[in-house]
Amino acid sequence: MKKYFIQFLLLVTAGSAFAQKNSPNYQYSLNLNNVTNDKLQVTLLTPKLKGSETVFHLPKMVPGTYAIADYGRYISDLKAFDQKGNQLKTDRTDSNSWKISGADQLTKITYLVDDSWDSPEIKGEEIFQPAGTNIDKDKVYVINNFGFFGYFDGQKNIPFEITITKPAEFYGSTSLKANHINATTDRYAVPDYYSLADAPMMYNKPDTTVLNIGGTEVLISLYSPNQKATSAVIAQELKKTLEAQKEYLGGKLPVDKYAFIIALTDNTQIKSYGALEHSYSSFYFLPEGFIPKKLAETIKNTGSHEFFHIVTPLSIHSHEIGEFDYDKPKMSEHLWMYEGLTEYAAHHMQVKYGLIDFNKYLEVQTDKLDNAMRYNDTLAFTKMSKGVLDTYESQYGNVYAKGALIGLCLDIKLRQLSNGKYGTQNLMADLSKTYGKTKSFNDDELFATITKLTYPEIGEFLNTYVAGTKKLPYKEIFAAIGVDFEPVVTVKKAGMGKMGMGFNGQRLFVADIKGMDDFGRKMGYQKGDELISINGKNIPDVSEIQQFLNNLLENMKEGDKLTVVVSRKDSNGKATEVTLSQPVEVHEEKKYNVLKEFPVQSDEQKALRKAWLNIN
Repeated sequence: MKKYFIQFLLLVTAGSAFAQKNSPNYQYSLNLNNVTNDKLQVTLLTPKLKGSETVFHLPKMVPGTYAIADYGRYISDLKAFDQKGNQLKTDRTDSNSWKISGADQLTKITYLVDDSWDSPEIKGEEIFQPAGTNIDKDKVYVINNFGFFGYFDGQKNIPFEITITKPAEFYGSTSLKANHINATTDRYAVPDYYSLADAPMMYNKPDTTVLNIGGTEVLISLYSPNQKATSAVIAQELKKTLEAQKEYLGGKLPVDKYAFIIALTDNTQIKSYGALEHSYSSFYFLPEGFIPKKLAETIKNTGSHEFFHIVTPLSIHSHEIGEFDYDKPKMSEHLWMYEGLTEYAAHHMQVKYGLIDFNKYLEVQTDKLDNAMRYNDTLAFTKMSKGVLDTYESQYGNVYAKGALIGLCLDIKLRQLSNGKYGTQNLMADLSKTYGKTKSFNDDELFATITKLTYPEIGEFLNTYVAGTKKLPYKEIFAAIGVDFEPVVTVKKAGMGKMGMGFNGQRLFVADIKGMDDFGRKMGYQKGDELISINGKNIPDVSEIQQFLNNLLENMKEGDKLTVVVSRKDSNGKATEVTLSQPVEVHEEKKYNVLKEFPVQSDEQKALRKAWLNIN
């Protein structure tokens, strides 16, 4: 994975504003119409505070990102006032905190917010865009609330009220329920800061589609700067996936409303894209250059993962997540479950309900196995999770590779022990009943709870392969469902020519020829060539290209001709089709993590696979 704030001018006199008494809650105001130097002003009428001083914070980090953000970097010109309009003393104590004197007299705070998407002058690590903020006047406002709104020490558990003034033609997409005061004013009320931070907003001229999935209202909201995509096309692609997810979760979705908030960009300099999950929504940042079908497919695949986060960590989580410390974040040991099991479910659901076939599913697992090889396979996953912000930051990506494979192994192991009647779907449902959104578990007690709900062998599995350093038993697990696993085999394979390849949203293209080999030079590839077909076959979707090339090149013999049709632009930018062809040269190479179905399967293997994919 993965790869916002605004000003509201009170329509009252300054004197009457300062004469107002403190309310029992935070009252934030933002006005999207008043952008100055790409910044928006935030106004806060503060709750009643006690004592001679207080500290006002923006988060250092937020759940789901596993990286320090320091949102306070984007705040400037913070001022505090008493009831009479006198300015109180403020001292910035670090990137995210301001000490304010005279807390018991404090009535109002104002400050400016710069957006994280377009502020290269602000030092520090770039914030993952789905967790960031964007102020693009008269076009779009991406409001991740934790990037605009702060809180006082010890005051995160009281209500927040957010009033947003907007252009009349703009619509606010969010999972929150809006009180539409009038055509230009929306108001939101939430019980605490955790709920506020958990609900991103996007304001723009609306392109929305609403689906009803098993009684759940699902909003798909899209911002496409050049109108190259529509929410209707994306919703059509998502519908089958959401219907399958509903069945996977027991026939009913556990939320009444859910929002897919999607911001596309035409900035070709962006290096990473992705999504961030929330309890009742997920936010997506993707390139507008994708062809509509590819865009919809990407959102479907990404959304499948993000949507399943409504189970974990949002409904099953440790205290480190449930009572998240925005100022001094502490990590849980259980990323194998939060991200790994979620990633596993996203793909298991697709094969179980016929969205992909079994061969495609095995390709996905091969990709997971290949990716897992890039990381330390003898590092205990619980230890990695606990240190993911610092010591083991470089190992984080393994949550989507080995983490998902842990889920696969655990599911099949559970089904073996239960004669196919109980798997990770059942386990997560039982853990949701045991805990839930408002009840956290202790990190060091989870394995014991899972063991109690299942079998002693499962406790042994978790302690050996998740908390321990032993490699997962892939050979044994895949064999149980009739699939042979070979960690490495030698194959004869033709080459296409060594070169750097890229994907421009529509086609595979030659991105770099600096390291091109002799065969590539004989073929005559040029930088910028867009591949149209190989040996008369059209280039498939980017997600299927590797398998397409493997099947093609492994079946070619020495001397067979490789014919590639490319689209090549001349100096005037005019594109023409050019055919490149040469006899291939076959060589031996190692192929890793080979998964292949047994030609003959036992009754036991057949029964387990059927139970794994078709539980009644």
